[in-house]
This record gives sequence, structure tokens and C-alpha cells, in this order.
Amino acid sequence: MKKTVVLISVFVAAVMVLSGTGCGITSPVISANFPFYFLQDITVPGIPLSCCYLKEGEDGIAAVDSLYFVDYENGYCLARVYLEGYPVEDVGATAEGGYALALCGNLLFYVSNNTYMVHSPVALSSYGRFILTEPVGGSWHLYSVGANGTIITINSQSWDVTAVDSVAGLQNPVAAAITADGSAIFVADGYDNVIKKISTGDLSTVVAECAVPGGINDLYAGSGNLVYAATDSLSEIWGIDTGTGQRYSTYQISSPAIAVAVTPDDHYLFVAHKSSGVSVINTQNNDVEATTSGYGTVYDIAINPNGNRALLGSNLDKIISLEK
Repeated sequence: MKKTVVLISVFVAAVMVLSGTGCGITSPVISANFPFYFLQDITVPGIPLSCCYLKEGEDGIAAVDSLYFVDYENGYCLARVYLEGYPVEDVGATAEGGYALALCGNLLFYVSNNTYMVHSPVALSSYGRFILTEPVGGSWHLYSVGANGTIITINSQSWDVTAVDSVAGLQNPVAAAITADGSAIFVADGYDNVIKKISTGDLSTVVAECAVPGGINDLYAGSGNLVYAATDSLSEIWGIDTGTGQRYSTYQISSPAIAVAVTPDDHYLFVAHKSSGVSVINTQNNDVEATTSGYGTVYDIAINPNGNRALLGSNLDKIISLEK
């Protein structure tokens, strides 16, 4: 198990605060009963590959060449925060919503919400691909899922690395999600096309496996007992039971998906298709409520905890906000 320690000096990052600038309007054709409507978009210099919301009723963030803070209420760009030119693998937020997180390989940056202050990053012993926040209050746990199959635990109060665990059999993480109760991490392994359940009580051991023909592109944890999986080769979204780690439900879609998200009530699935376009599926009856091609190919989707906002990262070089 590698435990290389890297000393990092304090970074001074440039922040550009934008008041509603850089935003254009798109007009996708959507059905009348579409559960979210277009609010605003932000034009950016590249494809936003990851996005999330900080907390209930708070701003969104998305990563392109830098970290963009997106106004919760109206969807415009509040600030563009530069991270010394490091490419961002994934974004996240602390459980209390006070910090935005940017996973930049072997560095984890944390940025104060509202003030956009960039703090000296946390040095990680392996290249991180996904950053996950334990949602249970008071634990202060963050997890970096590394490219080499390790999971690094970070305390978000002291900003120290508290553990480095090598997960037996995990070789190529391509998607990851943490359950709503924080008890387990689900990782899709691109090496053997298996979704692996790992207990946060013992991060070195896989406790359940679910094989997926053709592999997985994305995982998104619902608020209940399902983790939703966007399959790479099947025109299906799988609901993985958080207890057994096995497929519990299947949602038919028109073509394979690159990203998936679900509303907090687990009622609507947002599906971004590999061939472009977004569909919304009613999980109660498997009906496709709406489909639109106006957002291009969407690489990541986030829905806020209130369920009334969504962020899309599009190959149109836009961060798109939708409202309920």
C-alpha cells in the first residue's frame, strides 16, 4: 500500500466573480409535462464533465477548466475559481454545504462557499477519480476513490488524511456513489464490469458484487434503498438494492445512457443518452415522461436535495440549469 506524502505550499488562486454574464438562452423542444423547465445556461470554454449542488437551496458547482459556482435561484455564474491549472476529475461538497470540493488527481481542493476562498489542498497518496461525502451529520468523512483501487478517507474538519485502504479486487473504478445513509460505497469496476459494494465500516473488503454485461457509465444514489446504474451497452437503467448489492429493478430506455440522476423522492429518473438527448422516466410506472435533444450530449447530471433544480453538463460547452 503506497503512502507517499507530498508537501504542498499554500496556493493562491484567482477568482473571477461574474454577475449574470456569459449566459445564453437555449430553447429545447420539450413536452408540456416535463418535470423540469429551462432556467438558464452558462457558456464555458469546454465540456463540463462533473457537477453537483452544495446543499438544499444552495448553489451548484461544475468543473470545466476551472470551478464554476452557479446561482441556485436564477442559474447564472456567480464565480469562476481557478485551481492553478489542475484538471478536475470530480466535484463534490461537504455534508454541511460550507465547502465545494474539487478532486484534481493527487490533490483535493476545498473552496469556501460564498467567499470562494481556495484553501491549501489536501495531498493524496493516489490519483483520485471520484470524491464522495458521507451524508450522515457529524462524521466529517470524505472518500477519494483512487485509480489504483484504493479509497482514501479525509476528515473535512481537520482536512487530514485519516486512512488509506486498498480494496481487494478493485482495479479500474469508472463510477462511484455513496448510499444515502453513508453505510456503503458502490463502485463500478471497468476491469471486470462488476458493481462492487464496499462497507464504509471496512473499506478494504468487497461485500457484494453485481455483474453488468458491457459495463457501467455512471452511478447515482437515490434517497432510499437504490443506487441507479447507467449501463454502457444495454438500453436500460438498473436499480441496485443497497442491502443485497444486486439488481432490484430495471428501467427501459431508448438507447444506452452516459449519465443518470434521480429526484430526491426517487420518482423521476433523468437519463442522458450516449447518442445525445435527455429523457425523464417515471419510476412508478416506467413511463417516459419526456425527451429532449436540445441539450446536446450531457455528461453529468445533478439534482439538488430540494428537488426543484437540476444541473446538466453539456457538450455544447454549457452548464445548463433547469427549474421545477
